[in-house]
Amino acid sequence: MTKRSVNIFDKIGTLIPGYNGYAVRDEKRNDDKKLRDELSRIINQAETLIEKHQQQLIKTGEINLCKEWETARKAVNTIHAKVKNATYGESSFFSNNQIKETELDEIYNIDLEMAERVHLIFKTADADINEVMSAGLIINQVKEIDNILNKRTTFINRHK
Repeated sequence: MTKRSVNIFDKIGTLIPGYNGYAVRDEKRNDDKKLRDELSRIINQAETLIEKHQQQLIKTGEINLCKEWETARKAVNTIHAKVKNATYGESSFFSNNQIKETELDEIYNIDLEMAERVHLIFKTADADINEVMSAGLIINQVKEIDNILNKRTTFINRHK
């Protein structure tokens, strides 16, 4: 977790009961956002690799295989937006329902589970494999990421 520098509001905040916990939770939310931004960037790179792969398939006349990869590309594009704009564990300082540090840790763990799938998508898109099976693997991983995002959203909504 990255440490942010202490500012005047943090110094004043030490006088307010509960502020330190709020500041720690804020750092955890920022780290979670950074992770999702990085995952989003990797997914975007995977889509670019798929597009290049499709161009090669078109050059070699493998149109049916290109259609499979287009389905995979569309799925990757859709999940990119979902990951980038996923709900995060925010709760205002004066809210009655504060998301606790342990709950933020659980959200981060869910995101790490998602990261495994994102890296598998990237590795598959980066490989020189032009089989339908590879496109199918990517589509299945996108479905898994979508399930993870749903689990994440449900968890956050339960604790907000």
